Amino acid sequence: MGEPYVLSRVNPIAIDFERTTNRYTLEWAKPQGLSDVIAVGLARDADALGALAFGRHIDAGPIGEREEGIVSLLIPHLQRAATINRMLDLSAIAKATFEAAIDTLSVPVLLTDDLMRIVHANPAARRMLERGDLIRQKGGVLGAASKPVTRALEVAIERAVNDIGSLGRKGLGIPIRPNGGASAALHVLPLRQGAALAPRAVVAIFVAHTGAPFVAPTEIVAALFDLTPAEARVFDRIAGGQTVAETAATLGVEASTIKTHLLRVYEKTGVRRRSELQHIASSLVAPIAA
Repeated sequence: MGEPYVLSRVNPIAIDFERTTNRYTLEWAKPQGLSDVIAVGLARDADALGALAFGRHIDAGPIGEREEGIVSLLIPHLQRAATINRMLDLSAIAKATFEAAIDTLSVPVLLTDDLMRIVHANPAARRMLERGDLIRQKGGVLGAASKPVTRALEVAIERAVNDIGSLGRKGLGIPIRPNGGASAALHVLPLRQGAALAPRAVVAIFVAHTGAPFVAPTEIVAALFDLTPAEARVFDRIAGGQTVAETAATLGVEASTIKTHLLRVYEKTGVRRRSELQHIASSLVAPIAA
């Protein structure tokens, strides 16, 4: 890897236009008038194999010691440039994949630095920032509608930077109780500083709020517990908060029919009351945006 390779010395027959059967020579080098090649290895590991080659035109004469010396001086710089480029490329891909994964979450998620500057906000968080009812931003700096909550965020982030152990793996939960609005909680989780995926971010903030619409995982529950289509429709309504009477009115059937289906759903899912059924529904909801 640290030496230049001259084709005329490594494999002389390869550039012999009269005797070679090498397709590279006959179909590329000869028509271009290339008499020789000097190559440099850039990478050779489990993830990549790469080289850089310089062709020599027949009018310029053979590749000699002078050319080899010049290329030898370039090798460390070329290999270092290739290594840096690969690292940047892999980091960009990893970062893009990381952000794409966050963006699929239906719960609002923000990444901030130690000064509460927003490094990344997924679509759900951006919509919440636009409304400004629970969280907001000014000049790219995260804040809350309530000053005490903003101060609590500052303290949590300061602890994440200076004493990450005090937050623990579960992080810190900050309640929000706006006047007349939906209650919420900010879950502040510390991130390992210097992580390649988000090098500037020190915390991830997940926003859980009661105003988020609930969508029952009806298809999953129906598949898990072998519900009939009628039972699945009843489950969907009951798990979504409707009463038996409301479900009967919505589906256009008698309340007794709903009760019969509901009893079968209870039997199949192993529960005895509506609250337990709703618990099954909430536990199986995936936080993925539609």
